[in-house]
Amino acid sequence: MGGKGYLPEELLNFFEDENGKTILVKGPPGTGKTIFALTLLSILRGEGVYLSTRVDPEMLYLTCPWIKDEISENNIVDATRSERPSVKRTKAIKPLKYTDAPEFLRSVYERTEEMENPVVIIDSWDAVASYTGFYEPKDRERLEHNLCDFARKTGTKMIFIAEYTDQRSLDYLVDGVIIVEYMQESDRILRRMFIQKLRGCAIRNPLSLFTLNGGVFKSLKYEPLSEKLRELNLTTPEPIERTDGADDYVSTGVRELDSLLGGYRYLNIFEGDFLPFRMLAQAAAINCLNSGKRVGISAVHSEMLDEIMPFVREDFRENVIEENTTNMDCNMIIVDIDDIDMNMRDFYADLRAKGKVALCYARENSAKSLEVRHIASTFIRTKRYMGIPCIYAETPFTKVYALEWDVSAGFPAVRATPIE
Repeated sequence: MGGKGYLPEELLNFFEDENGKTILVKGPPGTGKTIFALTLLSILRGEGVYLSTRVDPEMLYLTCPWIKDEISENNIVDATRSERPSVKRTKAIKPLKYTDAPEFLRSVYERTEEMENPVVIIDSWDAVASYTGFYEPKDRERLEHNLCDFARKTGTKMIFIAEYTDQRSLDYLVDGVIIVEYMQESDRILRRMFIQKLRGCAIRNPLSLFTLNGGVFKSLKYEPLSEKLRELNLTTPEPIERTDGADDYVSTGVRELDSLLGGYRYLNIFEGDFLPFRMLAQAAAINCLNSGKRVGISAVHSEMLDEIMPFVREDFRENVIEENTTNMDCNMIIVDIDDIDMNMRDFYADLRAKGKVALCYARENSAKSLEVRHIASTFIRTKRYMGIPCIYAETPFTKVYALEWDVSAGFPAVRATPIE
């Protein structure tokens, strides 16, 4: 299986055989159900049929243009029952008219009978059930049973999309149930997927953080750097240089963050979970050293040295200073804020006077952080959501970004993916 997005291993294992499967994707409006289904289709590498009762078919290509390679126009089915004529209706888009279950099943069968690996997306199931006229629970359950039986007997993978969140008859009939939802964190959006059921498949990690960045569903995964570096041919990265002439800024070492923050300048506070700070500090230190600058690392963070040195040019390795004082003669300081041995306002004034940059880690609600966070060049919250290291900046304001290691080029680069 390939595709543009990423789904948890449990889901990939669930769909790896050629048997017909049914899965229900449910959650409130706007949580990413449709994009999940379309991303799943691309990963399954199947021939897709998309039955839309909520979205005009013409809009589908506009909102998710990448699915043109996954679903042909012939297999986008207008099931909206709209009486108005479409202004831009593509000739290949087929209207679906139905009045009862047999007609509906026949329409689906006719579009899948010649396919080798058919994947049918019904968006949304609530509307389809309503349009068929089966309002009574027993009648609706019979239709659902027929569809699930059809999928199993024909080897079809069928994805039902629904906007209800409670337990109903379909939840018990389908082979899998996925719930997608969004949460809020300090006026920022987080997205969570819950794998409630996968028949015949073990669920090791039922909860995962995901993003819809780029119109593609991506479930986020974190792997420790030590695991990703195994059997890797190590290389030294070329430094990311600032090109705007701002000499008092230092690159973060992460291109996405440079575009957001402009780089690091003077005092930069990272408050919360240690792992996201460590990732960003390593990226900044490697980049700064390979630029020929000097980096001071306080003794409490000395274990970082063994992790960054293999990726620093040999002629620049002497530019690392390891001391227990913040009065180090260097361009960048990496320090625990509670170990700063001077008044925080004096420390900030000293950074400005000497044109130095400090990356300061602070635990949650640190008194020293509270004292100067309002004048810090950047104030970044570091969190772990469902095991994923994340950050969001209060100064300047940013959305939530998930961090991951990318070692594809032979060195540890940090990638920051927005949660959208």
